[in-house]
Amino acid sequence: MALVQTAVAWLLLPGAATLAAAPAPTAPADELDELGEVIVSGERATRKVEDLIPWIRRLLGDYTIEGYVHLGGKNEAEDRRMVRGSGLCVGFGLAPGVQCEIHVNWRIPEGAQGPGTLAGVSYLTPAMILYGVEPDDVGIRYLQVDNRGMAEGTNGLVVGNTASFTVACVDVPEGCQRVTRITAPPDSKHIDMRIDTNVDGQLALRYHFQFTRVAEVQAPGPAASGSKR
Repeated sequence: MALVQTAVAWLLLPGAATLAAAPAPTAPADELDELGEVIVSGERATRKVEDLIPWIRRLLGDYTIEGYVHLGGKNEAEDRRMVRGSGLCVGFGLAPGVQCEIHVNWRIPEGAQGPGTLAGVSYLTPAMILYGVEPDDVGIRYLQVDNRGMAEGTNGLVVGNTASFTVACVDVPEGCQRVTRITAPPDSKHIDMRIDTNVDGQLALRYHFQFTRVAEVQAPGPAASGSKR
């Protein structure tokens, strides 16, 4: 509970690091593009609270999680691990916010070595992710805390149906960036999450998860009342 309270307090504080937002991915779920690929889109990033509230409310729900981990960042059969898990995303706070607890597992490679997540070990059993709408047209505040208590957080923007967050890795030496893209279409029971770990400009690790909503979760009153329809 103390970890949750600390993380929520951090999320609501002003002055988090800003983000150069990554554009929304268009490749199929099983296709690996390069991290630095430039995708041309006619859509512009939005910072307006009235646009962000409907997006963040799409995250609410009770989920099953499936997908793949691509060790080494390449689509080699021996480096591909199937993912199974579950997640629960609920609303919190006076401002629109969503708190997700996820449990994600995959088979650890034999003799796994290396720093942090690059060793192929899941630290998402469980992990907590917080999303909050910034009140001054800044974007969406994001914070992830893994099962070691290590936290990564930043601000992100939404382009179309996709929010993107770029942050320095906390558990890998210098030169590491982690890019998280979350695609939540309206009126869909599926949410797509892709997390790319980039070391010295090269894609080193990719998580690709699909969340399937199995039960609805009601938004809290204050968050719901802030939504414009």
